[in-house]
Amino acid sequence: MRRILFTILTLTLLASACSSDDPIERGSEGPTTSDPTRNDDGEVVVEIDGDELVLTSALSGFGDCDALLDHLRTEGAERVGPWGFDHGGWFGEPVAFARAEFDDIDMEGEASMADGAEEATGSVPLGAGGDDSAAVEGVDFSGTNVQEVGVDEADIIKTDGDRVYLVAADQLVVVDVDERVVLGSVDLPDSYTSELFLSGDHILLVGSGWQEEGLGFTDTGDAEASFADGDVMIEPGGFGTSVVRVITMSIDGDGTPTIDGTMVVEGDYVSARSVDGVARVIIRSNPQYTFPFVYPQNEAGEDIAREANQAAIRASELSDWLPSYGIEAADGTMTERGLLPSCGAVHAPTEFAGFGVLSLLSVPVTGGIESHETTSVLAPGDIVYGSTESVFVATQTWPDWGILEDDETAWEAAWSARHTSIHRFELSDTGAAYTASGSVPGDLRNQFSLSEHNDHLRVVTTSGDTWDESSESFVRVLRETDGELVEVGSVGDMGNGEAVQSVRFVGDVGYVVTFRQIDPFYTLDLRDPENPQVVGELKIPGFSSYLHPIGNGRVLGVGSDADLNGRVTGSKVSIFDVSDPAEPLEVSVWQAPGAWNDIGWEHRSFLWWEPEQLAVIPVNVWENGENWAGAVVLHVDGTSITEVGRIDHIDETEERGITECEVLTSDVFPSNGEFDEFETELEWIVAEEYSRVIVCENGESLSVSGFDCFEESWILEEAERAGIDLPTDATIGYCWQDGNQAPAISRTMVINADELWTLSSDWGWPSPQSPARLQINDMTSLERLDHLTVG
Repeated sequence: MRRILFTILTLTLLASACSSDDPIERGSEGPTTSDPTRNDDGEVVVEIDGDELVLTSALSGFGDCDALLDHLRTEGAERVGPWGFDHGGWFGEPVAFARAEFDDIDMEGEASMADGAEEATGSVPLGAGGDDSAAVEGVDFSGTNVQEVGVDEADIIKTDGDRVYLVAADQLVVVDVDERVVLGSVDLPDSYTSELFLSGDHILLVGSGWQEEGLGFTDTGDAEASFADGDVMIEPGGFGTSVVRVITMSIDGDGTPTIDGTMVVEGDYVSARSVDGVARVIIRSNPQYTFPFVYPQNEAGEDIAREANQAAIRASELSDWLPSYGIEAADGTMTERGLLPSCGAVHAPTEFAGFGVLSLLSVPVTGGIESHETTSVLAPGDIVYGSTESVFVATQTWPDWGILEDDETAWEAAWSARHTSIHRFELSDTGAAYTASGSVPGDLRNQFSLSEHNDHLRVVTTSGDTWDESSESFVRVLRETDGELVEVGSVGDMGNGEAVQSVRFVGDVGYVVTFRQIDPFYTLDLRDPENPQVVGELKIPGFSSYLHPIGNGRVLGVGSDADLNGRVTGSKVSIFDVSDPAEPLEVSVWQAPGAWNDIGWEHRSFLWWEPEQLAVIPVNVWENGENWAGAVVLHVDGTSITEVGRIDHIDETEERGITECEVLTSDVFPSNGEFDEFETELEWIVAEEYSRVIVCENGESLSVSGFDCFEESWILEEAERAGIDLPTDATIGYCWQDGNQAPAISRTMVINADELWTLSSDWGWPSPQSPARLQINDMTSLERLDHLTVG
């Protein structure tokens, strides 16, 4: 039988495919697809029209570096084509073009193997930090909203009740809670993502950025040199090298942060969790995109390009495949560098799963970078779930493009049979070790679709598609057996024709929300892992994109309101009474027409303050043509939801329209504001009053309060063409009203038990590069008490 091997692509590509407006049309007699089974080799397979598709699941390790490199060369040479990997070339930087006549490439190149690196391991005593009189989370202050108790999640802001630590304007900033002043800050490398863990007086910060010059490692030219000595080089592509920086910091008694050490790893930051003071940082690397591939100019050059690219693969070294890293001391001295995983810490699926490298890096929050441990998998990964015992990384299966691209029937069948592969890493005191893999049909919504409980993994997936109403959602229960995550029980028949919007597990109970037009809220009985059951269902308009247990048989649902046709009309918060799982009830609703929130995609923006039974939800509201951004404070007593009030970050002291510069008016134009006499676009802009055009001389600030101003050369040209007398070296600014819109609030915290602290960014989202505003409001009256601007 023809066997179609599955590769793995990212869930981002999957989401793009699912949201397409042009679904694939099926023939009147579509392909027949069987349910998953196992063949004689124990592989998970599904049969399509008599052809067997093998699904990636279990992983295997490598005994030495020779075996690992042989595997990479073999798989790479077999799959590389005239356009590099993935039947394209857009990921790499073309270095040459192949013609039918070229003969300058050594087709027989074989490079020698360097000795394998030993993995840097070790343990560091973990101190909790602080003292017995310190503020208590949940009583005096709120922490990050996390999925699992005992599993911290990295975030852009943290507090210990006495100080606030945040990343803004490319700095780590420390704020004193009582004095409401900045105690100290330290400059950080430029990053587009940056999050931190806090433990006592120690911070571990993880960020993603670009490094144009690569990592600075050099090749000594000694083919027998040990990789442990750092004799590796990363050649950046056309856009530079994507790197992850793991930075350890300490905070002195005055609140001044100091960088103690930095680890730089080639790749992209996926997510991080911390348990008992040890952070697990998940990094996805794609070093293969720097291979010196050539690309054909036309069809005649494809065979030569393929042979040349195969030669490049056969001549590759481990440094071409595995991510490199470097460790810098506080003074910038490089103390260690090399390949991130040792060969013995690398695992590969039993069937090829792609060329990406997924690394789980364990680093103590209160210790040094030197104590890191690493384990890696030759597969991509996007969804991370962490319990106190494990880290699970999920990836979506996808058919091999090379085999299926010209066979539409097989492609449709393979898409219908798509699975999600899940890999488990068991946590130890200082690190983690791969233990098992498994595969389940369908797609995951997000990390809340996974839950580990009593040595079982519960997984909620959706199979089929909503566009043809073939979708159905399942909860499947997996148990680790002999290195595999084996399904021991399942139940489906949820949300037929719909897609999962939110999931939450609480012990032996689960809740699932699906949506297409009406929101079915399902309750699950999971007490018997081998016989999970759907015990209750409630159909209501709208849907919850995030579920939060609030005790006493109640679950708070945050999401969107919708009409009976499924059209979203605003934001909605519901209280679900689940005290009788067989009869779930919606007992109270808060609605905000024209509003939206993104808590379903960013759960860390949600705050539940149990002592006062308050929920704080950042929202944006469109009403009467104007946009308002802020946060809504709701009192939730179990039977009713009451809006306490709303807060925003609008600068109430700012007088709009103030500027040092001259504001152009219609009087300076020959048309004098008469629309039918306008000769330039500039005249129309000045006449319509929504915007401002300002002329600034040297020393004057190109700004208008309440407006966003930009220097525009074309407006200067039109002003000169219109005959306006401008000062020498004048600058013209084009200024748009900001609509009095408040910056979007992205995080909220309770501090001192009676103060509500909120964070907003000038850019509308919590970017580590953007200036930020911290605002303090009274918890009871919501009166604005103070604010700080960072950056």
